[in-house]
Amino acid sequence: MGDFNTDLLSENSLRSRKLLEIIRSSSLHVLPLQATHHIIDGHDTWLDLILSSSPSLVSASGQLPAPGFSHHDLIFLSYSLKPPKPRPRVLHLRSFGRMDVEKLHRDASHLKWDDLYSAPNIDTKVNIFCRLIKDLYDIHALVHKVKIKRLPAPWMTRGVRMMMRRRDRLFRRFRRERCENNWRLFKAARNKCNQVIRNAKRQHILNNLSSSSPVDVWKFLGSLGIGRMRNLDNQFTLGLDDINAHFSTTYPMDQQAMSRTLRQLSALTRPNIQAFSFSPVAEDDVKRIILSIKSNAVGADAISRRMITPILEFLLSPISHIINFSLWSGQVPEQWRMAYVIPLPKVPNPTLPSHFRPISILPFLSKVLEACVHKQLYLHISRHHLLNPLQSGFRPGHSTTSALLKVTHDIRAGMEDTKATVVVLVDFSNAFNTLYVQASVGDISRAIDLINEDLDHVRDWSERFGLVVNPSKCQSIIVGSQRTLRRLEELAVPPIVFNGSIISVSQTVKNLGLLMDSSLSWQAQDLFRFLAGGLASNS
Repeated sequence: MGDFNTDLLSENSLRSRKLLEIIRSSSLHVLPLQATHHIIDGHDTWLDLILSSSPSLVSASGQLPAPGFSHHDLIFLSYSLKPPKPRPRVLHLRSFGRMDVEKLHRDASHLKWDDLYSAPNIDTKVNIFCRLIKDLYDIHALVHKVKIKRLPAPWMTRGVRMMMRRRDRLFRRFRRERCENNWRLFKAARNKCNQVIRNAKRQHILNNLSSSSPVDVWKFLGSLGIGRMRNLDNQFTLGLDDINAHFSTTYPMDQQAMSRTLRQLSALTRPNIQAFSFSPVAEDDVKRIILSIKSNAVGADAISRRMITPILEFLLSPISHIINFSLWSGQVPEQWRMAYVIPLPKVPNPTLPSHFRPISILPFLSKVLEACVHKQLYLHISRHHLLNPLQSGFRPGHSTTSALLKVTHDIRAGMEDTKATVVVLVDFSNAFNTLYVQASVGDISRAIDLINEDLDHVRDWSERFGLVVNPSKCQSIIVGSQRTLRRLEELAVPPIVFNGSIISVSQTVKNLGLLMDSSLSWQAQDLFRFLAGGLASNS
């Protein structure tokens, strides 16, 4: 809710139509109001809007005049919310809080690793390691079942619990001796306790809403019933086997395409550099990587970070041995290749397996091995300059932001030079690849011819390497100053074609999450960001 600086009473204006289109595309609804902005000449406008993704949850909304300090009415909204009631679930947890750390260290120092070091294969080594660690913790931190019936109450401080115990104690006294004095003492303690609980809840909510991270704020609001809620009752109506089959299915490449791809790879000129090979990983490096991983998720091997770090000094040698043996043998332990897969819905009401995306929970030590491999591979690639200098993905200091900065900087430079820029976004299985060419107005036809030639090269390259392009999802846009675009309207611009399909020219396209319009004004992006980052999260 706020001032959108667009008069919705003028429904036929271009600005109002664009705003309403963006609101509808974000699955939001405009709650009805009268004119909210009043000026002396009597031309009242409706600038202040209340948007909601769930109008059925709105218990009251409206506006109040504020002539004493503003030309705008005050708008208000009351939401009827009920925090989600979780279904009871049983967890198997280890009692880490009750461990005697000294005894744990003593027993860990006496673990026998001879069988692990002498084992002939990587899987046997990992099985021995897991067995010894689990046997150790079965002594010092037993696994026990915990039934979770309700959401945690972080606001429940020690002081609040003491007040609740005092209230309950006075109530029991009143039950034993029903007199006016005992009732008065209990009533005073009850009222005081309720006030302390309300204040603690308010302070807890205020502290969480003051977080600098929007992700943390919306995660907290979700726990209160605000935001995108998952329909857990209908989430798995498709069946876990169907969802798992979808996740484990890869795009089938025909044998001809596979043979063609292998021939193309074999024909590539090998760079004149030293061949890559893994080097042994030092224990200090393994320790640094283990301590840098903060996730406490437990994988299929039942070994978590909380079981490794307390006795890390006693485990560094066998862990380093396993990692180095894996690098030397070129094998990944079978246990470390298994993952718990959690299907998360991508849409509010999923009905197809494709409406879910998988979240994989890998064993903790498999992440350590991955980090060791990544470090050596990236060092080799960087040392020999094997990455394109314009690549932004998977490079320190680079991201989609740096990629977009490069594209928008080139477009802006072309606009300052009175040139138009033809941008084509090619869809490779939901990953966008951008082609763009700049040209003066008179050379725009030649620029599009060059773009079409580049698209032919992209088509040939993708076919050689078995990649699939979806022409229906490809986008194109011509960006320039308003004056340049008006001049282009007078010209017969040839079509942009990919593999026989015409890619229509749009006024607005989305590139790596950024909305770009034909004049690079960012109006659509600013409004979309306001909606998507704010009230749209309620959908």
